[in-house]
Amino acid sequence: MCRYINPFVDYGFKKLFATEANKDILISFLNAVIEDANDPIVELNHKNVEQIGEFNGTKTSYFDVYCQTANGRRFIVEMQNTWKPFFKDRTLFYAAKAIRDQGNQIDPTDRTRVTEEKKKKWDYRLNEVYLIAVMNFNFSKKEYGPDDYCHKVMLSDVDDHHVFYDKLTLIYLEMPKIGEAKLDMQRPLDRWLKVLYLLWGGEQFPPELDEPVFRKLYKQAEYARFNEAQQLTYERSRKVMWDTYSEIEGGRILGHEQGLEEGLERGRKEALLEAARKMLSMGLDKTTVAEATGIDAEEF
Repeated sequence: MCRYINPFVDYGFKKLFATEANKDILISFLNAVIEDANDPIVELNHKNVEQIGEFNGTKTSYFDVYCQTANGRRFIVEMQNTWKPFFKDRTLFYAAKAIRDQGNQIDPTDRTRVTEEKKKKWDYRLNEVYLIAVMNFNFSKKEYGPDDYCHKVMLSDVDDHHVFYDKLTLIYLEMPKIGEAKLDMQRPLDRWLKVLYLLWGGEQFPPELDEPVFRKLYKQAEYARFNEAQQLTYERSRKVMWDTYSEIEGGRILGHEQGLEEGLERGRKEALLEAARKMLSMGLDKTTVAEATGIDAEEF
């Protein structure tokens, strides 16, 4: 067993970034990603990662990390191990949930006594929403070159390319590129990505990146610090990751052999469904399986 847990295993990622004890680690990571020296994050609160659909039939969303700062900015951090169909759509859907959360949730059909809360007006003013996707795979080579590992996406004008709306930011981090990328070790984001990349490979703590937050990250990632129940949960989560990856790769091969994009998508879907059935047979609950595979629980 490796000395350190894999931060890209679902349980490992949540253990390192989504707990109160490691809030300082999350704050450091977010500040490095958004690179906003004028308004750094100094405090945040974790929010419920399970977002129930507002209407019948609306998909329930499960975030890896969902938090809010004191000034109302909202951050969703998603760790994604393998490419899935409509990945970009999924990230936009998640970000949209954080936007809608800010709206006045009063039901206009509610005819009960009007309370002071209901009298409050809402002028559609929104706080910033950031979605950060930590990807254990790369976008298409046609879209980004081998040296482009960090992508900041905002709504912009098509003609002159100025930022039209600056309160929705999608940030995609392609982790497999970090090993060969030309990093600037004076840049906090590059230092963070290097540390995560090394931890992913199970390497010892890098002395050239000796900072308190990185030392704590490595300490919290020590497998021996986990109790027996936590180790069992981590091992199950790690098995889910590799089984899902294996099934998806099998689906890709099947699709290519059939020679049709339709066959490729069908192969991926069948692979994910088979992986979901295996996870359920291992005793994992439907919520965890849905989160790991991206398939609605109703389809199992």
